[in-house]
Amino acid sequence: MKTTEHVEYLLRQGRRPKELLELGFPQQVITRVRRQLRQEKAVQQVKVPKGKGRAKGSPQPQVASGDDTVTVEQKLASIKSYLNELKGRLELLEAAVAESTPLEDIEARLDGTPALGLKKRFECECGASGLVALHIQCTKCGRETWWGWFPK
Repeated sequence: MKTTEHVEYLLRQGRRPKELLELGFPQQVITRVRRQLRQEKAVQQVKVPKGKGRAKGSPQPQVASGDDTVTVEQKLASIKSYLNELKGRLELLEAAVAESTPLEDIEARLDGTPALGLKKRFECECGASGLVALHIQCTKCGRETWWGWFPK
């Protein structure tokens, strides 16, 4: 079950947002789901106003049958909740990108690795290429082994 679905389920059961925070759910998700639930509730409670307070020249909205109105409202509510979910995902992605290490920093750190790209660069006098292994040793127990690419 997705986090948003889980939060929605718990909120519909009557749990308070503070309880969900204590359970470890992210505040952004709780807030977004609460807004969605409020919007759905508001859409369900919308009533078509009578024509008493309108000016004579203003166009009157055409009122469809009750079933049509309900399905349109349901579709609108589902579209709104989907848009809110997408907005939340976008916010999470933007936050993740802002916190991530730039690619140049990663490349600079990898440049100091002696075996980086060794498989692609290694060519032996016998004509073999890419078949290379390193002799490594565990610095705790002293066990030695080979690590690399061997012929099949």
